[in-house]
Amino acid sequence: MNLFYRTYGNGTPLVILHGLYGSGDNWMQIARMLPPRYQVIAVDLRNHGSSPHATSHTYPEMVTDLAWLFHELSIEKAHLLGHSMGGKVAIAFANDYPEKILSLTVADIAPKNYLKTPASAIQYDFHKRILKVLNEIDLSQYDSRKAVENQLETAIPEKLVRQFMLKNLHRVKHQFEWKINVAVLKHSLDHIINSVDAEEFDDRIPMLHFPVLFIKGGLSGYIQEEDQQMIKRMYPEAVIVTIEDATHFLHVEKPEEFVSIFTAFIDQVK
Repeated sequence: MNLFYRTYGNGTPLVILHGLYGSGDNWMQIARMLPPRYQVIAVDLRNHGSSPHATSHTYPEMVTDLAWLFHELSIEKAHLLGHSMGGKVAIAFANDYPEKILSLTVADIAPKNYLKTPASAIQYDFHKRILKVLNEIDLSQYDSRKAVENQLETAIPEKLVRQFMLKNLHRVKHQFEWKINVAVLKHSLDHIINSVDAEEFDDRIPMLHFPVLFIKGGLSGYIQEEDQQMIKRMYPEAVIVTIEDATHFLHVEKPEEFVSIFTAFIDQVK
């Protein structure tokens, strides 16, 4: 699949992968804050943003899509940064193509099955609710973005989340449509949540091929204490940094701190 992407700057390639419901456009602020010595390539994953919609949405497929993009852009090695679902794609890609990785940075996601524990299942229930709402809303009945937002407000009371969803709303001819492939993402949710588990990589642990950084939000529940122990088992030399008072959307809420942590990490990679 030919993925859509945006580029900023020149220099060493730095590939950014967004999370579920996101797009490369969500990382524009971060991309512009990064030093010009890096060429930022902000990717739209399949079924998101301006990339093609497909009938399936699996991590192996997204890894293959990304491998084709590396080939298309003649990228021999790159820094790889992924947030949430994009973080899992980054982990899977780095494990399949370690020779392509200068460094791996994972933002607020762990390589685990989020259906295994009741605490982690909260995230699953959250995404089920979001996709159910988006799937059921009849966009043909609305003639303004504000009207759609008003309809979403009851089901999605979290303002930041609601505004994030509305970034996926666009008008095609005379009707609104979602940029994301809602039906396929809804069907694929279990795979998105439970795959790229550390147990899948037992035969390759420990992984020491490239520097690894995990950045977590202090108010987020996506990386728990026990997850940090598992990350260290998988990547013994991994650095784990917390951005206090930040949720899962840590790069949006604390962009300066995020960029400071991230650039300090990749700048030391030779």
